[in-house]
Amino acid sequence: MSGFFTPEFFVDPYPTYEELRDEPVRWNEELRAWVLTGYREVSAALSDPRVSRGGGPRDGDLLTRLLTRMMLFTDPPDHTRLRALANRAFTPRRVEALRPRIAAIVDEQLAEVDEGEWDLIEGLAYPLPVIVIAEILSLPRADRGLFKRWSDDVIAVAAGIGDDPERRERGLRSAHALAEYFAALVAEVRAHPNDTLLSGLVEAEAEGTRLTGEELLANAILLLMNGHETTTFAIGNGMLALLQHGEELARLRDDPMLIGAAVEEILRYDGSVQMRGVSAGEDLKFDATQIRAGQTLWLAIGATGRDPRQFANPSRFDVVRSPSRHLQFGVGPYFCIGAALARAEIQLALTGLLGRFRRIELAADDIQWHEIAVFRGPKAVPLALGR
Repeated sequence: MSGFFTPEFFVDPYPTYEELRDEPVRWNEELRAWVLTGYREVSAALSDPRVSRGGGPRDGDLLTRLLTRMMLFTDPPDHTRLRALANRAFTPRRVEALRPRIAAIVDEQLAEVDEGEWDLIEGLAYPLPVIVIAEILSLPRADRGLFKRWSDDVIAVAAGIGDDPERRERGLRSAHALAEYFAALVAEVRAHPNDTLLSGLVEAEAEGTRLTGEELLANAILLLMNGHETTTFAIGNGMLALLQHGEELARLRDDPMLIGAAVEEILRYDGSVQMRGVSAGEDLKFDATQIRAGQTLWLAIGATGRDPRQFANPSRFDVVRSPSRHLQFGVGPYFCIGAALARAEIQLALTGLLGRFRRIELAADDIQWHEIAVFRGPKAVPLALGR
């Protein structure tokens, strides 16, 4: 019955969401969970302190310790402390200062592109956030691929549904490799502080506490997970939406200053964050539906962007839509700490591509989509380019 997490769902989840629209909070027997698809209901759950993100730090093997020390999977007071420390490092000044470097990376990646066929994901959407985050974390260029591979193994455990012993064993091995590598990196930054976010995290102190070594590593991996895949997918989803709506693409070309509003519409219309699994920390109600403590909730964030109770003509893609208060970055105390960075990367990537090539067309009949429960994004976006 569910229609969730099937090959058809990964290609296009929106018909499934539409079928469930009349009951925004419903029990799904197959998932053994409550599924929330309404904007109002998901927004309430995201900001409700009775909803648990994972419970927070637990003992166990290194992988368990890392996953439960990520801000995203902790509840107050642990989340409050971690967030306060991270806020001291992730300042608006630091993010704004990154914009020229992000634009330069976009130019560097596109400088290698000639007319003809080219894959947006491989050529720009994937490397851009990886390079930015690697520089934020002070990772030497030669080590970035290794760090990314190890992190991907840990992320696969965090993002997966169900237990896969082989996946978990691989994640544990990579967690140990990461811990050893990262300890040396942090020691170097402690000895020679710099202006990077990692240096800020190492030095951050609030009410006499600092991040532990495992908390630093856990949230560096989280930054890579949330700051890389979601941004890569958003750039891909955004270009596809623009190509599928030629009049909106033309409108954006005529007025590049619309890029800020266009990115918000991209995130609303086909966001890279589709699902978030949480649980009820205590008994609660949504829309008069009783939910018992301990029950799982799947928050269909992707569905909320097309909720007609929140957005007029929600299936229409409109680059000047205002307001466009989507939930891609969450709400309340859990609002994404890297939202400004993600917005800058998506804006500058699309602006750079549209500014360099006058002709941009899709060079494939079918797009292959990643089959990831919580995210949505294309494996490749082949483009035919011309100046």
